[in-house]
Amino acid sequence: MFFEGASLSGRYDIMTFSRRKIVAAAAGLVGSLAGCSGGSGDGGDGSTETETATATATETPTATATPTPSGPPEDAPEFTITNENKTFIPMVAEVEPGTVVTWTTESLSSHSVTSMSPSSSTSGRRAWNPEVASEWELDEDLGAEQVSHYFPEPGVYEYKCNYDFGHIGGCAAVVVGDQDYDQEMLPCEPQ
Repeated sequence: MFFEGASLSGRYDIMTFSRRKIVAAAAGLVGSLAGCSGGSGDGGDGSTETETATATATETPTATATPTPSGPPEDAPEFTITNENKTFIPMVAEVEPGTVVTWTTESLSSHSVTSMSPSSSTSGRRAWNPEVASEWELDEDLGAEQVSHYFPEPGVYEYKCNYDFGHIGGCAAVVVGDQDYDQEMLPCEPQ
């Protein structure tokens, strides 16, 4: 309601005053109700004691850590290994940590990129040089679709082709970073 001759600021003061009265009345009502719930306060000896509830601190929520991306950065270096005549070329690929290695083939026959690890408990594929080989897991068929793997950590990552290993070549390694590993450590020869 706006009175004749009243300014806008006068209207605001009336509204503020009314809100203050409502808040004060509500606070008084809450206080009265709180006093009623406590009983007479008479402990039986004529004294009046008021029990005060202790506030329990609310635990501050722990911030959830932002997950570290498991894939390569967009500008990661790339290295290509090709399966030619049932042999990985190069058989020992030397790359820097953080490289994406991609395997390709032009062959019509079946090939795979199958990791060999020093601990063969999960894969059943024991590395040829377990004292220097690194743990990793990859078992992909290589055909029309290429296979890629990101190598963020230094190490020696031995692998084979499930179809060519045993009777011919088909074994190789990706050496990431400065590692002491050469082709003589592989159990097969280029074909």
